[in-house]
Amino acid sequence: MTLSEGNQRRKSGWRVLKLLQAGSARHRLSGSVPQRAELRNRLELLISAVLLVGTVGISLVHDRGLVATFGMVAAACALLALVVLAGGRRPPSPEPEPRRLPVSVELLLHLSPVLLLSLAFPVVSERIAAVQIGGASLTGVVLGSSLTVPWLSQSVCMPLYRGVGPQIEAGDRAALRSRFCAVWPLIALRALPVVAVFALPVQLVMGWSLPALAAYLALSILHLVFAQLLVLTNAPGQRPLWALAWAGYAGALLVAPTVWFLPVVVGILIQLVPLRRHLRELARPVHLDRRDVVGDLLGGLLVGSVLWADKLLFFLTAGRDFAVNTVFLALLPAILAYNLYFVLLAPRFDRSVRALRTAMEEEPLDRLHVHSRALSGVVGGSLVRIGLAGAAMAFLVTCLVATLAPGSAALSAAVSVASWMFMMTTVVCYKLEYIGQRRPAQLGSAAHLAFTIGTFTVLDGAVQIYLTLAALELVVLMAALRSCLRHWRVPEYTLFWRHATSW
Repeated sequence: MTLSEGNQRRKSGWRVLKLLQAGSARHRLSGSVPQRAELRNRLELLISAVLLVGTVGISLVHDRGLVATFGMVAAACALLALVVLAGGRRPPSPEPEPRRLPVSVELLLHLSPVLLLSLAFPVVSERIAAVQIGGASLTGVVLGSSLTVPWLSQSVCMPLYRGVGPQIEAGDRAALRSRFCAVWPLIALRALPVVAVFALPVQLVMGWSLPALAAYLALSILHLVFAQLLVLTNAPGQRPLWALAWAGYAGALLVAPTVWFLPVVVGILIQLVPLRRHLRELARPVHLDRRDVVGDLLGGLLVGSVLWADKLLFFLTAGRDFAVNTVFLALLPAILAYNLYFVLLAPRFDRSVRALRTAMEEEPLDRLHVHSRALSGVVGGSLVRIGLAGAAMAFLVTCLVATLAPGSAALSAAVSVASWMFMMTTVVCYKLEYIGQRRPAQLGSAAHLAFTIGTFTVLDGAVQIYLTLAALELVVLMAALRSCLRHWRVPEYTLFWRHATSW
C-alpha cells in the first residue's frame, strides 16, 4: 500500500468513525438492552446478592435441621441457575458452525480435571503424607506446587495464544501443531524466570532443604510444560485430548502417588503423541517479539493473581493451620462457575461478536444498532448468569459444610464469597482484554494483588482476612465492571476503532 493510499484509508476510516459515534450516541439514548432482559438481569442480580449474604449468614446458624432445609433451597437455586445458563435464545451465526459435542459431554470433558483430582487426592493423601523429601513433607511440597501452578499457568500460556491464535481460529490441526512446535521452545525458555518469581517467596517462608526445593522447582517446571501443551486442547474438537491428559495424570497419581513427578510426566507424554510428526519444527524455532512475550507473561501474572494469589498466600502464612479440605471445597463453586462460563456462555458470546463483525462489513450503518444491542445484552446477561450460578453453588457448599463440619462453616463461607468476587473480576477482566482494554484489566488485577498482599500482611485470622478481601474486591469488581459495560455498550465503535488504528 502506498502512503497516499494509506492516508486515504485513514480519512475514510475517520469518517466512518464519526458516523459510528453519532450512531452510538443515539444507541445510548435508546437503551442498549431491551427492557424485559434488563428486568430479568436485575432480578437475577438481586437473587445472587441474597444468596451471597445468605452464604455468610448460614455459617452462623447452629440448627442443623434448618441448615439442611436451606441446603435444599440452595440445591433448587443451583439447578435453576444451571437451567438459566443453558437456556436463552441462540444468537444468529453469520457462518456455518463446526459440529460440536453435546453440551453435557463438553461440560463433563471441561470439568474432568476438577472431577478426577477431587476423587484421586483424598484416596492417596495418607500415602503422600507418609513420605518426606529432604526432611520436608511431600504433602507440603505437592501442595505448594498445586497452589503455584494455576497462577503460573495463566502467565506462561498467554504468549502461546499470541503465537498460535490464528491457527486455533482457523481450525487447521496440522498447521496448529506445526506452528506450536515452532514457537514453543523460545516461549518456554522465556517463561522459566516466572518460576523464580514464585520459588523465591515460597522458599523464604518455608525454609525447605535443597532436595525439597529442587522437587518444588521440578514440579513447577514440569507443570509449566504440561500447561503450555494444554493450549492445543483449546482448538475446536480437541477437548477429548484435554480430558485424556488429565485422566492419565489422575491415573498415575492413584497408582504411584509417592513418585511425585510421575503424574505430570504421564500427562505430558500423552499430549506429545499428537505432535510426534511435527517435533522436527522444534529445531527451527520462530522468534516472537520479546516485548510482546514479556508483556504477556506479566499480564498473565496479574490476571492470574485475582483467583489464585490469596490461596498461595494463605498456604504460606497459615503453615500447618492451612485447612486444605475446607479451602478447596469452598473454592469449588468459583472454579465450577468459571468453567461453566467458557462451556455454556462463551460460545454464545463469540457468535454475537461474529454477527456484529459481519454486519459491520455487509449491512448499512443504520442497522448496526440491532446487532450492537444484541451483543451488549449478551455481555451483560452472561455476567449476571454466571454470577447467579456461582452464588447458588457457594450457598449450597456452605450449607453442606455447616451440616457436616459446623466448625469450618465460617471459613468456608468467607472463602466462598471472596472467591465468587475473584471469579467475577477475572471474567470481567477477560471481557475487557477481549475488546482491547488491557490497561483497565491489568490495573484492576494489580489493585487486587496489592489488596491481597496488604490484607494478609496486616490482619490475622482467616475468616477476618477473607471477609475483608471480599469487601475490598467488591470495589475492584465494580470499577472493572463499569469500564467493561461502558466499552461493550457500543461495541461497534470500539471494535471498529481497533481495526481502524491497525491501518
